[in-house]
Amino acid sequence: MNKILKRFLKLAIFLVVAALFVFLTILVTKKKPVEEKEDTLPSVVIQKPVRQNLIEAVTISGYVEATAMIPVVPFVSGTIMEYSAKAGDFVKKDTLLAKIDDEPFRQQMLQAQASYFAAKSTFERVESLFKSGATTQQNYDTARAQYDASTAQFDLAKLQMGYTEVRAPVDGTILIADQAVGSIGAQGTPVAVLADLTNQVVRLKVPEKYFDLFTLEKENLLVTVTRPAEKSMYEDAVTSASIENIAPYLSPESKTFEVVCRLNNPGERFRPGMYVKVQVAYKVHKMVPVLPIKTKKMDGSVYTYDAELGTVHFISSEKVMGASDGEYFVVPEQFADNWFVIDGQNFVFDGQKVKLYEKVLEEY
Repeated sequence: MNKILKRFLKLAIFLVVAALFVFLTILVTKKKPVEEKEDTLPSVVIQKPVRQNLIEAVTISGYVEATAMIPVVPFVSGTIMEYSAKAGDFVKKDTLLAKIDDEPFRQQMLQAQASYFAAKSTFERVESLFKSGATTQQNYDTARAQYDASTAQFDLAKLQMGYTEVRAPVDGTILIADQAVGSIGAQGTPVAVLADLTNQVVRLKVPEKYFDLFTLEKENLLVTVTRPAEKSMYEDAVTSASIENIAPYLSPESKTFEVVCRLNNPGERFRPGMYVKVQVAYKVHKMVPVLPIKTKKMDGSVYTYDAELGTVHFISSEKVMGASDGEYFVVPEQFADNWFVIDGQNFVFDGQKVKLYEKVLEEY
């Protein structure tokens, strides 16, 4: 009898423990999935399209050049006695840049001058005799030739004397001035290099695929030249430009063609040799709904957000294809008032519930 009672008590205890375990398991499983589900919902950032102008454009890098860089070369050689050229100075035409030692040329001029006066005196005497019939035609021709030769030599000597003063041939800014007093000024070696900084251009190497755009739409293209400034120091330097010339052929090696753009107002912040970015705008979309290009996934698709259900919905790339400037893209009008997922879209699927990390409301 005692054995039966003990077995009954053990069975009762086992059933109570089992029932308690089942109860606790059910209680835990009812709460835990809810907690896990909330914790595992993907977070997203959403934003509505903002209306602004969007410009379709081609952006190509290049370097500023002066339309003409003029080397100022002396026509005679000698020691530089004076040198007033300074890089960065603006000079007017005929400004003295360098003075070459003129003493050797002065002596040559004096010698030529003496020969000239002697030949002139001889010719005048022979000419008088010839007119009176007192000398021959041959004597006259010889005196005439000597006189002409001495005149040419004298003129050349005076010209060389004048060349010892090296002057600016045009108005311009001195880009290079690397000579000094005491150095040798030589024929063929510039004493300075000038450029007209009011006439600057950028020569672009444009890919072949844009050839028709540039040649057929030349009059409608809007060109903007930007010189990126050092961050936190100055703003970018920006000016408009005009297309001056489009090469009628392509380079077979690079498959590009040259486009020359003249800067309309270079001002003080553009100089030859500077790196610039040239934007050639060919179409302007005014006040259209746009979103950052990062909204799109790699395949071009996007996700919208349903605020009532808290779910996201897939939209294929074909439905949101449109103009882009490389930073933003145009949203079709039918989606202009929708919320779009701009961050976190790579971790959701169509119809999935999500939790909001942030709503981007400010305009950009």
